[in-house]
Amino acid sequence: MNKFLLSLFTGLVCCVTTAMADVTFTVNVPAGTKQCYVVGALPQLSSWSAGAAVPMTRVGEKDQFTVTVAGINAADVSASEGYKYICGPDWKYVEKTSSGGEVTNRTTIGNPDVVASWAAVYENVGITENWTIAGKQYLVQILLPSNYDSAKKYPVNYMFGRHQRYRDAGSDTEMGDRILYSDSWGVAQSVTELENEGVEVGIIAVIYAQLPEFTPWENEEFAGTGQADAFLKSFVEDFKPAFEQKYAISSDKSLCTIMGADVAGLFAFYAAFKHPNLFGKCVMFSPAFWYNKYEMRDFIENERLTPTDTHFAFVTTSADADWTTDEVDYYSQWLYNKNYLVSNFEIDGAHDDRTWGQAFKNVLGEQPVVNSNTPELLNSTIGAPKQSALQMLNNADITWYFMKGEGTTTLTCEGTPTQKGSFYKDGKTPTAAQMLVKEIPVDKKKYSYYWNLNSGSNCDGELLMASPKDIGFKDSRSTASWQRVAVFADGTYEQSAASATNFTVNGMKMTVGKDYELSAEVSLTDSKVVSVHYGSVNSGSDMGELVSATVSDNCLKAKVVYSYLTNKLTVTETAWGSSDIDLEYFKVEPAVVHPGTPVRMSVKIANKNGYNVSFRMNHNNQSSSAITLSKGSNGEEYYTISSPESGIYGFYLDIELNGTITKAHRMVFVKVVDGQTINPVIHQNPYEDIDWATVNQYKSNFHTHTTQSNDAIDEFTTANVVDKYHAAGYKILALTDHDYNPYPWQLFPQYMSGVPARDPEVLGMLAVPGNELSKDNTNSWSERTGGQFNHHNDFFTGRQGQEFASLQESYAYTYALGGLQIINHPGQYWSIDNTYSETQKDGPGWHANNFKTFPSLVGLEVYNQGDRRANDRILWDQILQRTMPTRNVFGYSGDDTHNNEQLFRNYNYMLMEDLTTEDLKDAMRKGESYFCYEPKGSGEGKAPRISAIHVDENNKTITIEANGLVHWIYATDKTSSAASSARSTVVGIGKTFCYDGYQGSYVRAFITNMFGETCTQPISFKDVKSVDVENVQVDDRLALMLYPNPAEAYLNVFMNEWEQETTICVYDLNGQTVLTHAVEGAGTTLSVASLPVGMYIVQVGTRMGKFFKE
Repeated sequence: MNKFLLSLFTGLVCCVTTAMADVTFTVNVPAGTKQCYVVGALPQLSSWSAGAAVPMTRVGEKDQFTVTVAGINAADVSASEGYKYICGPDWKYVEKTSSGGEVTNRTTIGNPDVVASWAAVYENVGITENWTIAGKQYLVQILLPSNYDSAKKYPVNYMFGRHQRYRDAGSDTEMGDRILYSDSWGVAQSVTELENEGVEVGIIAVIYAQLPEFTPWENEEFAGTGQADAFLKSFVEDFKPAFEQKYAISSDKSLCTIMGADVAGLFAFYAAFKHPNLFGKCVMFSPAFWYNKYEMRDFIENERLTPTDTHFAFVTTSADADWTTDEVDYYSQWLYNKNYLVSNFEIDGAHDDRTWGQAFKNVLGEQPVVNSNTPELLNSTIGAPKQSALQMLNNADITWYFMKGEGTTTLTCEGTPTQKGSFYKDGKTPTAAQMLVKEIPVDKKKYSYYWNLNSGSNCDGELLMASPKDIGFKDSRSTASWQRVAVFADGTYEQSAASATNFTVNGMKMTVGKDYELSAEVSLTDSKVVSVHYGSVNSGSDMGELVSATVSDNCLKAKVVYSYLTNKLTVTETAWGSSDIDLEYFKVEPAVVHPGTPVRMSVKIANKNGYNVSFRMNHNNQSSSAITLSKGSNGEEYYTISSPESGIYGFYLDIELNGTITKAHRMVFVKVVDGQTINPVIHQNPYEDIDWATVNQYKSNFHTHTTQSNDAIDEFTTANVVDKYHAAGYKILALTDHDYNPYPWQLFPQYMSGVPARDPEVLGMLAVPGNELSKDNTNSWSERTGGQFNHHNDFFTGRQGQEFASLQESYAYTYALGGLQIINHPGQYWSIDNTYSETQKDGPGWHANNFKTFPSLVGLEVYNQGDRRANDRILWDQILQRTMPTRNVFGYSGDDTHNNEQLFRNYNYMLMEDLTTEDLKDAMRKGESYFCYEPKGSGEGKAPRISAIHVDENNKTITIEANGLVHWIYATDKTSSAASSARSTVVGIGKTFCYDGYQGSYVRAFITNMFGETCTQPISFKDVKSVDVENVQVDDRLALMLYPNPAEAYLNVFMNEWEQETTICVYDLNGQTVLTHAVEGAGTTLSVASLPVGMYIVQVGTRMGKFFKE
């Protein structure tokens, strides 16, 4: 069956506002500025989206630009977060101060405004057009000769690129593979130089596509590959004739060149052989034959091709791995033996765009040489940049002085010096450093507080940072803020900002002392971890862990002292003994009921270990009252609510020992909700097919970074990261650098010079091709520059990122390819303090709709980088409330490692028969896994392990066998839809959960021991009357069937569930609606005869499918 690409464009809803006055922006710019744009917070100014910034018009011949924007006035601009100027469609080209510093957001419109300098000057090179190839639009960049004359006929060079990044994947300014531009290949400059030397280059057409279009055959390791034939056919039959008719291009085959690098080089080679009559020259830069190694060899041997006069040129770099150079040698020799024209070039440098760009001019200007020896093109190695005198010193010996700017990047010398001492990166290990904490008092103003350090006592020395850092203050800030910085010997630094009065340890607020020291007395129960968290500078809300430590197994109390200045954590144990009661269970049955349904709280304590125990109850989180329990059988005690009212009831178990009372030592809740009563049966159980006696539990991590993510740590190269996880017993590992896919591991030396290869088979590991998709196609990080992307990990596709403008497009593309995705650290974009509409981006309703729409979206991280955003689990439960019981959303725990301190705290156990990619994909789709958080990151997997999960359908119970205390979770403790959530709701404690009479849509387990926490995946419930338990279909992909596909005259749309009022919508690949039709029942026939040939998307509610029109 042929495979086709899906690219989804999410429809936009336009809002009509009342007419408002217009506003005119006028700005004087530095000489030589060719373009200028205004971008700002208001929607009319693109909502900070650089790629959609408002273009301005030059005023005559002046260095001045102007534009009038309708629908807003100057007061609107002043009341917003302001605006800035950029000289190109990206934040890389933002305005700067005269000294290169950051410019604060403008809020007052000048007459005119003045830009002192640009961060970089935008190159508007060539012509950019969109062309349709094989039913999909592609970006084509065209460079015409400087003396282009449409009456002449020119040579043509078709260059194929992938727009991937080769270095500094986490950098804000790295733009990736931009073939014409000087920051990448620099082809435009090379063409100018060749023209000056009298070489007629002709027309350059750069076509950007992706891995599937460039691979002639499927590679099973990368979903969706093998679609080159359809792409090439349309290129040859549709694009090429139309393009050569539009532009003045010669019909002489010898003047037509096809070229590409890496996998695009593989495509160029294939195209030249498939169509030898079309291309006079084929140039391949480090071609990635390894994607289709054996298929390509079979192809050229079996096609019985007649040698032509096509000239083949191979370019390799000194960094290319054997996987690349061995294949180049093979094909060079094969072509030579068949009497083809062959040239080989080698150049010193990396396997990247800049190195290939250095060779481009020589290769393009080189004349064909029959059966040539291998000519060498060797460039001298660029030396390391010279260090300043300051950089060559020990930075921990230098006293630095504080500089600040309130609302401006023009800093003044505040003058507070750093102090020399030891900074404790992990809370216990000293490192020589210069340290400073600056207290910033409350001023009830909204602005950015910029700061830097200077080596001169009068701030006339060198700056620590090239650009100042900033803290965004809100006018609602009610506490002083502490800004901390520590500078280490090698010039690296650590900095953070926190609310001065919102430090907590194990959830308890700490007391502020002298010299930025904080303290508290804590009681320890089942967990023996002491964890210090800090609060947001504005709201004081928990921002995650700073440091942690572990006390002894029998410690009951400890004094905790934490220095924010030095990051040192001191824990002194003060009491010891039995740390807890022996609690067998503490539960409410049923845990979710309708109003008026009796509920019974029961508890069984095997041994109180000297503690006094008492109980309290409350309703809807109001004040609690003591309750007296009745005696049951076998040591059980119970309490009954005969007719509960709507809301949530809380039961609290308090303990007391030697006068010390621990309130709410354990707590369980019952939720009383409205709705139709169901007789519950299990609908989806991820563990249904697991044989716990034989299944393998593979320790895994799906979120890690290396130096490719701009982490300047030598010990975090790709090979070193693999070695660390291998030593800690991990069996499955995905390296997920930002918009960069360092896979396969055998190519590590090619990706980074001096890094050794790794063979996962030799290591006994499963390497997962992965990538943290981070930027949209305007090079924007959503949380920084108003783009639409949130970070999400992509697996099994080989995607390199920056292809799309919206998250939905990215989700749809991976779904079409057959890959899988996980949402990363969703709490970075979602706030527990905000109220979201059901369709508002980042809210639980928005996430739920995405999960319902895209089956390839398997889950989200609910632990990330330790537990830096505990609210992620509250968001998870809010999403599950909206998707269950029909759509499960699976949780994951990801290290998100950028340094050694972040290793091994988060891990997943994948339940698989064999260590294979197919078994892993199956486990991820079905949720056959559980996941852990271990604060100390021992690498030994000390968090609770699950040995079995049993379901007794007759008695309606779920039982978990694990080395920890089991808590059962459902939803959150909201008392109404408008209320906020402070926590997920515990509906039972103990290894067995009874779902008889349970009215909740799911339950999940949370297990604790002294070392950490473990979570199961959710198990969902439905009414016995509405589901056949023996035949539950969990695969949403079967919900919509299109036939015939491809379609010619008509298309049948079949659905397993439907509503008469629903509309079937058909979209083209530009997101335009081309056909609508009312649903007629289980089967609806659409007439598609009038649609042009190409790919289309069918949407019915939240369900989607795709078809090809012949």
